Amino acid sequence: MNYWNTPEQDAFFSCVAPLFPLPDVTLFPNVMLPLHIFEPRYRCMVEDVLQNDRVLAIASLKDGWEKNYDSKQCEIHETVCLAQVVTQERQGDGRYYLLTQGVCRAKLTSEENTDRPYRIGRVEVVEDEYPLPPVIDRIRRQQELVSAFRQIFPKLDLDAALLSTMEDGVPLGELCDVIAHAMRLAPFHARRLLEQSDVDQRSDLVLELLKLQCQEPIPPVSQRTFPPGFSLN
Repeated sequence: MNYWNTPEQDAFFSCVAPLFPLPDVTLFPNVMLPLHIFEPRYRCMVEDVLQNDRVLAIASLKDGWEKNYDSKQCEIHETVCLAQVVTQERQGDGRYYLLTQGVCRAKLTSEENTDRPYRIGRVEVVEDEYPLPPVIDRIRRQQELVSAFRQIFPKLDLDAALLSTMEDGVPLGELCDVIAHAMRLAPFHARRLLEQSDVDQRSDLVLELLKLQCQEPIPPVSQRTFPPGFSLN
């Protein structure tokens, strides 16, 4: 089963991909998400993914997901993140530990009717939009984002190294996504940012959320993790 319509795997336009819905988890492009896969249907999904393009769509479950979680009718948000499996480790009992990397935003347009135990959706890739002329001064906005982020994570060496790399020509859209991931946002705010393809508006939202966090008491370094730990299915 080949999930890509395009001849080159790196050509992310329109494709069919396995859907992996998770409660309260939003994956952004350009960041890593570790996953612990233990449900039988998702073990099957991983086996298929590893034999093909190593790509799946990380989706967020809508409120009230508990009552229909075991069915394919459980509602999910239409904006997803296509992710590629970077590494995998299969346990003796069939469970998997995966490390995935977000590749791009995508919009779920329909679901396929298949005999697989997991869901498969047709998605269209959503590219970052940079309005012309720019609505903001993007160089200044990048500096504002980095400065505000450093106020929240002042003592983490990993963050300092990462932000040094960010300052060296990383597009504003990517910077927004990485910072949004690191902030451990509430699901509502995370989905708003994932759904925002206009980079200038996305940066407005990220800066607003950063300023709100800067006004709150900053927890000790030992209580904050970057990146976060494993997500469970």
